[in-house]
Amino acid sequence: MSEIAAGQAVIELLRAEGVEYVFGVTGLTTNSMVTQMYGREDIKFIDTRHEEGAILMAYGYSKSTGKPSVCMTTSGPGTINLAGGMSLALKGRAPVIAIAGDTAMEYIGRDGSQAFDLVNVFKPLTKMAVQANKTERVPDLIREAFRVAMWGKQGPVLLDIPRDLLDQETLSDEMLSPDQYRTVNARTSGDLQAVSQAANLLLSAERPLLLAGGGVVDAEASAEAVQLAEILDMAMVPSYGHHDAIPNSHPNYIGPPGGRGSGEAHEAMDRADVILALGTKINQASSSWDYSVINEDTKIIQIDIDPIEIGRNYPVSVGIVGDAQRVAQQLIEEVLKMSVDGKTNNIWKSEFQSIAKKRIERLGAEKSLNANPMMPQQVYPELTKALPKGCMVTIDAGVAPGLSYDRIFFEEPRTMFNYAGQGALGMGFSVGLGTKLGRPDRTAVSLHGDGGFLYTCGELNTAVRHNIPSVSIVLNNNCMGAEKSQQKALHNEKYVGVDLENPRFDKLAEVFGAKGYYVEHPSEIADVVSEAVKNNEPSVIEIPVQEYFPPSAPTPR
Repeated sequence: MSEIAAGQAVIELLRAEGVEYVFGVTGLTTNSMVTQMYGREDIKFIDTRHEEGAILMAYGYSKSTGKPSVCMTTSGPGTINLAGGMSLALKGRAPVIAIAGDTAMEYIGRDGSQAFDLVNVFKPLTKMAVQANKTERVPDLIREAFRVAMWGKQGPVLLDIPRDLLDQETLSDEMLSPDQYRTVNARTSGDLQAVSQAANLLLSAERPLLLAGGGVVDAEASAEAVQLAEILDMAMVPSYGHHDAIPNSHPNYIGPPGGRGSGEAHEAMDRADVILALGTKINQASSSWDYSVINEDTKIIQIDIDPIEIGRNYPVSVGIVGDAQRVAQQLIEEVLKMSVDGKTNNIWKSEFQSIAKKRIERLGAEKSLNANPMMPQQVYPELTKALPKGCMVTIDAGVAPGLSYDRIFFEEPRTMFNYAGQGALGMGFSVGLGTKLGRPDRTAVSLHGDGGFLYTCGELNTAVRHNIPSVSIVLNNNCMGAEKSQQKALHNEKYVGVDLENPRFDKLAEVFGAKGYYVEHPSEIADVVSEAVKNNEPSVIEIPVQEYFPPSAPTPR
């Protein structure tokens, strides 16, 4: 055992966790760490043009891989710029560790230059925010950051390290492996009595429905969710924003709920007499947290890793705290122990498959649309022709890209990424870059409106410099769609701040050194997207579309 530079020790601690990228903007308070990545191939610093771009890329990396990610920022405003992305990581359950290089200890608490109470700024946005106060505490706190971020319901952590704890300091080169200081691949089982009660209730149900949430993706429980649905003839609906939790081509699949989802999913949820809410808090977008979608008489079995979520939004008949995959396995075992063949329910299966068929027919009717400029609905049938198997799709906030929620079909987990209830416009581009770095073997496509794309388009420079070949599709309707829709409906068409004047996005891409495309007819979309994917370089495809403000998907009540 020997001593090494403290900044190098930080990097070696990250490598012990398998970290291959650190996202950030270099600053005076982080140089002792970032310079230790010079010339290395096993860990690389991805320098972005804004700190928000760094944490959004880290988020995309974590969500596409299930692994922890790291961003590194400098004191004061540099770290405060992480706040928007940090809130996405919290809402989206992403294990992002932000290492903030802070001002020297002697300036903290004295209103020094760039000195802020970063711990208290970020406490509401993280699972843990903590400041190191001694050099020798830094390794333990880094390990604690990973332990907190990865355990239970995953989420972000902020570790504040004043610069004088690292500059000119040394630490031991002895590194622990993750399994020496945190549980690795932990699977929390559910209470056996509760599992038995749930199995009994499912076997007695006449119209059971599986609501598969983000916890199914996090726990890699898609196969178990499908098996449960098959042995009990359950209809399947994903929770809003987690459409990749279950294969959308499965004959038991209905469609996504939510305002940008499908009325058919709402109809099935309303008719269900038992809902198995697997790995979900039953989010607001899926149900409105009232009885407009879920019937007040419906019995709910809720399974979630976080005990706080059980019964939080709806009364439950059975609540089970545990890992979605492990509890699903327990349920399968218990159901088959009680009834060796599960339960066949041909009447309900015929009913929910008829509901699902109505959705497919409704979407199919949109293929007859013919407009110039094209309607945004015309984009999706052509786009889906060109998306390769296993393509990762990031959906930015906005009306035009939001139409994709009911129109793009997902077959594999960790292929759909979105604003996860946080709602930030502009997150899509950088998140998409992060997904590509996480899964370089897969195609990464991001969907944007014109308003959202300009938020973080400066990261086109990052994509070009680091050769991150994502494909960004900008549906340009020259307005802030959701806001204009509301001003039209509720404010007598007094349009303020909603009509936009944009550059040509394909030309903007070319200025940055990326590839730009401009598509004016639906028949061109599939070929252009296929070409952009094949070229394997950062690309932006602009598609002018008409303003279209769709009504929310209908609900039973």
